Amino acid sequence: MKLSAPAFRRAWQGLILALVLAIAAGSLLPMPSLAVTAGVDKLEHFIGYFTLALLGAGIVTRERLWVVMARCFAFGAAIELLQGLLTSSRTADWADLAANGLGVAAAWAVAAGGRAGWARHVEAWIARRGAS
Repeated sequence: MKLSAPAFRRAWQGLILALVLAIAAGSLLPMPSLAVTAGVDKLEHFIGYFTLALLGAGIVTRERLWVVMARCFAFGAAIELLQGLLTSSRTADWADLAANGLGVAAAWAVAAGGRAGWARHVEAWIARRGAS
């Protein structure tokens, strides 16, 4: 059975946009002077971009998955560039970009393994539960 596009595509897109804005704000606003362990920072980058890419993968087909992943990686690269250009409390960091890329790659691996378009399945599951 071929499932149609997600019925609540706009809601999913809104959730993705909210995460994009949260990542941008968290990356570009002045950083409080907290002692951040380098490994924790990289884990935050990985988790943020993994989540963003996996959310994006939920509303596309497997054939369009590469577009979502390219956009997520480009967003991460743009944020790193903007940190170096626009902020005085942040610096562009190749290691952060690598952590972003690893998060995107991990989400791509999950989604390519049959999980692309997962939002349609979630919506179908919710509809079945509501019909019971």
